[in-house]
Amino acid sequence: MTSTFLHEDKKVPPDEAEERDAPPCPNCGQQMWVVRVETRLSDHGTQSVRDYECSRCGGRRSLWTRSAS
Repeated sequence: MTSTFLHEDKKVPPDEAEERDAPPCPNCGQQMWVVRVETRLSDHGTQSVRDYECSRCGGRRSLWTRSAS
């Protein structure tokens, strides 16, 4: 039997997915949505770029993160 509690079996569209640690928009202050994540692995660690977009004003922002291995 498939669980339907809170629609956990349904996919959330990318424009409705909310990231817990998303930054506020620098233009209007609304929490931004993640639109793309690119991760690179190497012997020196993991490097990620997260691109965010504001659903209210269309502002964009990219954040880089790096973790050592």
